[in-house]
Amino acid sequence: MSIDEGAFENDETRSFWLDHADLGCIGLVRLEDLEDPTPLFDLRLAEEYRGKGLGVEALRAVTRHVFEHFGEVTRFEGRTREDNLAMRRTFVRCGWVKEAHYRESWPVEGGAPLASVAYATLRRDWESGTTTPVPWEEPGL
Repeated sequence: MSIDEGAFENDETRSFWLDHADLGCIGLVRLEDLEDPTPLFDLRLAEEYRGKGLGVEALRAVTRHVFEHFGEVTRFEGRTREDNLAMRRTFVRCGWVKEAHYRESWPVEGGAPLASVAYATLRRDWESGTTTPVPWEEPGL
């Protein structure tokens, strides 16, 4: 899996086609806040490629690209809706850690807002192949 440069870019934002070696273009990824040490991304697989395990391959390729091409990045974050279980599983399978659960933060047309769930990986975890858990305890409170 590789990613090829696309349009929609400036100093803080870049977009790439997700180019699979056997399947061709399977989707699009947009990197945001690239001038910050903690950028975000938006990953979209074409409908016909969803549910085939390609999300894991795509997220690994995007993560590798960010850490290899943006040396100042120390942390890479993504968010998804609470009901997008496929993407949430993809984050976990790629060693990303759930860091936040934003209640009722994702507007849904014609319905009640859903939660947004944020996951991230650290450069040091990516380099070492480890996962650093979030310290959820609140000592002294």
